[in-house]
Amino acid sequence: MAQINAFFDMLHQYGGSDLHLTSGSQPLMRLRGQLTRIKYKVLEHEELKTLLYEIAPQRLLAVFEETGDLDFAYAAPGLGRLRCNYFRQERGVAAAFRAIPETVPTLSDLALPDILGELAMRPK
Repeated sequence: MAQINAFFDMLHQYGGSDLHLTSGSQPLMRLRGQLTRIKYKVLEHEELKTLLYEIAPQRLLAVFEETGDLDFAYAAPGLGRLRCNYFRQERGVAAAFRAIPETVPTLSDLALPDILGELAMRPK
């Protein structure tokens, strides 16, 4: 199991939507719309790079090395899928992960009025 999955497990347990990892900073998790610092040590460039490279498709790492940007999906065992974006910043590598829900929420799950469903079904 990839070491980074521990962060994904924490994201899942707390019901977070996003995980942000940046060289030279502590990890951040988005909970109920607010970025929250995770009580963990500051991630150094090489340490973070090792974590990120462990789950990235091998064939895409050359693209990241060349362009400094990479997007892909990752299935965390037992946790679901995540949308992954790797990028370079001034202090080194960074990444943002978005949890992809297993089911699409309904309008009532989102506490939205029924009229929005009717509007969405209109052809124009």
